[in-house]
This record gives sequence, C-alpha cells and structure tokens, in this order.
Amino acid sequence: MKAELLLHGGIVRTMDPGMPTAEAVAIGGGRILGVGTRTALEGLVGPGTRQVALGGRMVMPGIVDFHIHLLSGMTTRLYATALTPADDFPTVVGKVARAAAKPGRRDWIVAGPYGAAALAGMEAPGALAALDAVSQGRPVALIHVSGHGRFANSRALELAGIDASTPDPRDGHIVRDAQGKPTGLLHETACWPVRDAIPKLTGAELLEVGREGVRYLNGLGITGFCDASATREMLDVFRTLDDEGALSCWAGFNLALHPTALGYDPEAAPELRAERRALCGPHMIADFAKIFLDGVPSLRTAAMLSPYASAPEEPPVAMALDRDGLAEAIGNFDAEGMGVKVHAIGDRAVRTVLDAVEIVRARNGAGGPQHHIAHGQFILDEDIPRLRALNVLADMNPPLWFPNAASLTHERVVGPERYARAWGIRDIMVSGAAIAVGSDWMTIAADLDPWEAMAGMVTRRDPRGRFPGAHRVDQALTVEQALPLHTRNPAVAMRFGDRTGALTPNLSADLVVLDHDLAAIDPMEIAATRVEATLFEGRVVHGAL
Repeated sequence: MKAELLLHGGIVRTMDPGMPTAEAVAIGGGRILGVGTRTALEGLVGPGTRQVALGGRMVMPGIVDFHIHLLSGMTTRLYATALTPADDFPTVVGKVARAAAKPGRRDWIVAGPYGAAALAGMEAPGALAALDAVSQGRPVALIHVSGHGRFANSRALELAGIDASTPDPRDGHIVRDAQGKPTGLLHETACWPVRDAIPKLTGAELLEVGREGVRYLNGLGITGFCDASATREMLDVFRTLDDEGALSCWAGFNLALHPTALGYDPEAAPELRAERRALCGPHMIADFAKIFLDGVPSLRTAAMLSPYASAPEEPPVAMALDRDGLAEAIGNFDAEGMGVKVHAIGDRAVRTVLDAVEIVRARNGAGGPQHHIAHGQFILDEDIPRLRALNVLADMNPPLWFPNAASLTHERVVGPERYARAWGIRDIMVSGAAIAVGSDWMTIAADLDPWEAMAGMVTRRDPRGRFPGAHRVDQALTVEQALPLHTRNPAVAMRFGDRTGALTPNLSADLVVLDHDLAAIDPMEIAATRVEATLFEGRVVHGAL
C-alpha cells in the first residue's frame, strides 16, 4: 500500500521503546504504514501521497484520558450555570439569581462547580434562606468541585423527598441545623435523590451532548477516553455515534454494576453485565466495573488511617465496604475477566484495596485481569511496591500534583504533613507499577486541559502562574517519562494496546500535530501547547494540516 499522507520534517515521538523518535510518519488506510526518516519511507510514497512538511513541529499519539465523566461533564457545560471553585458564596448566589431571572428550557437551575470558598458560606447559618430568596421558586442544585457534594435549595430538597425525617443514606450525610432540619448541604450518596429528581435529557439531547463531547476531546488532542462510571444509557449514546461513524475516539467504560457506583440500577445491572460486549461498537470496550470505597478529602470523607488535621475529633470515616466485602465484590468480577476500578483516595482506603486484591489473587489465581485504584494520592510508601506485585494500576487523577485551588484545599483539610507525601508519581513509576493518567473532568475545573496537567507533572508547579510554590519537586517527571502515561499506558490498560496508543506500523493512525516539541521548550510552556491537528484513523477530526 502506498501512503495517503506523509508527515515529515518534524519530531515524531512514537511511544515505541524500539524507536522513540523519528522524522517522518506514513499513513494509509487509517493505519500507520511506516515511521522513520523521510528517505527510509520513500518506498511508501506514490503519486497520490499528500506530503506535509512539519517544519519542526511535533507529532505524537493522541492523548487517551483514562478517567473522565464525559456525558455528565458536557451536560454541565451545555446546560448548567457556570461557577468557578474560587467563587465565594455571595458570588454563587448572584449567579443563581441571574440564572433564575432568565427563562430557560428547564425549570431546574443546575450550577457548578463550587469550591472551598463557597462551601464556607454554605456551612454558615442562613445560607439556605439566602439561596431560596433568589431562586424565584425554581429548584436549584449546586455541584461541589469534587462531584461528591451538592447544595440544594428548599424546592430541590422537596422534590427529592428530603426533609427533617429523612435518615442519612448508607455512605452519605445530610447536613442538618440545630433543629435537625436539612441545611441544603448533601455529601456522597445523600446527593443522589437530588440528582435523580432533575429531569433527564431527551434521547436526542443526550446524543447531541455525546457528539459535542467527542468534538471537545478531539479539539484538545484526545483520541481515547475511559468513562469512570458508565450506564446502559451512556453505552447506547456512544454506540449510536459509533454506528454513524461519528465516534472519533476509542471509548472505554467502567460499568456501574455495583451498588456503590454512581448510576447503579439494580434492575438493569444483570442485563448490562451479560450484554456489555454486544452493546459496544468497534471503537468501544466495556469490560470494566466501578466500585466506590471512600469519598474525597475536601469533604473529609476520604478514609484515612489517622484523623484529619482540620477535624481531629471526628471518628474514622466509614468505607462503603470492608476488606472482605471488597474482596468478594472484586473477586466476582475478576472471575469473569472484568477489571475493576476502585475509587480509593485515603491511605486506609488504598491499603484496603490492596489487601482485597491480595485475597482475590490467592483465590482466583495471580493471572487475573488488572485492577485499578482511582486517585490513590495518599498511598503510603510501604504500599507502593504492592501495586506491581498485585498487578494493580495507579489511575492518577485529577491533576492535583501541583499547587492549585483544589490541592491547597486538600492540604488545608488533611494537614501539611500528610499532604507532603501525596502524589508520589515518580516513586510509583520507579517501582515498576503501571500508571495511567486521566482528568476526572469536570471535578476540579470547568475546562479540560491535558497540557496543563502534563506541564504540572513535569514541573510540579502551577504552569499558569496563579499559585506560587511547588509540590514535591522530587516527584517531577521528564517529558519523555510523562508522555506514555497520557498515551500508551492508558491505551494498554483499556485493552486497546493492539490498536492504538503508539505510532508504530499497523496501529491506528491516531495522532496530534503540535506547534512545538514538548521536550525542547521550557516545561512551564507545555501548558500553552496548541493542537494544530488531530487525526483519528488517519482522518483529520480537528484543525488542519
């Protein structure tokens, strides 16, 4: 086959250890035909080959976002009132007031993400009354930056069936005033009734959300994603796009097949599990399940071995499952060949996952599927070697490994001493454990930015210059070390490694053209990287060549 496209005269970073860099890449039939020098690829050039001189620009495999909530994130982007984590409570109230004054397609006002500044005001007396006063009788649900909390007004609480007599659900907390009445703040599973009360999008609206989500990813240089807690509805959306030829991303799904997972439907779960492969199109895979074990540091719901510095009198956080219960749950999926992604942030939760997987390996055999610890930033040094030994992947996200509003909130809540040992990415990499990087969009920011995340990984500083200082510079990676964590590693972990994730012959031509070589510039400038073109299966899906 002669090449349809030849890119040459730049730096091609392949993610292939046998040939890490090249000068040219030949593409045909949606595949990589060859990688090397322009001269070496001459035999692949024919009269119909389009040749593009890169002029020193960089080509690399497309980013694969290993942990994202694409439909919910894009729904918020398209249908919700935008907040920022830096907004204080009066600012949030003002934005809600303006939204309430505008007629909309929906009665509900959904807004987010709010952060520590607004949360402080929400915890003060009178916050619910202040929100009610500007809502004009419409239900309001505000979403915490972590995704693990909500602040709802009285109308929303009423529609959700939450009042003074409502007990705390398992693994959730309804914050109450001195008289026992809900204040509007809801943590963890206590948020679910409010979420469920919000009218669902129509099928057509949801399909358009998915379509816009894929466009958004391609514009950022992303050609693969893995949804962290997926439902049948999500599979149907992306299957429709795949059937239309509009799914220009490899799509993986961690299915909500366990009661702890967001979106779990006990009636639909057995059928979803049994039919998961038939529900997927050629660019999809759904051989993974999701389990939530603990919460998040900002709400003091992550399970730690010692008390929170900000609340030393509080009892230990209760996890959704104990070690044996978690081992039983993982083992059930493991026996079927399904990988399990366990949300575990606190050091106690991380250790519990490792202990549970150790039990599973002993029962089911050491050759079972790889499992994932999502987030896991407070893993203890002594537990790091267990990741490789047990074939547990470190799913590193969201990008809190450098100073930003969310990471500084975590540091304040857990204490400087504990936070000083968080995010040991280099130590995990040196141990030989598998690492894949995701955004967890949109848990800490309204905009997804893989290049800012990568710059922060290389420098451990805020590449935008908004927050001074650095976090554990000894854990910084080189560009060459960071790139596979965003490309090859997540593709392999999604079981797409034989199809994408590297620029080697016969793999899919999924790549991005960048305006500069990431390894040849000041690492702080990586955040300003411009994606000039994104190709999926050899066709341009963003920008131009």
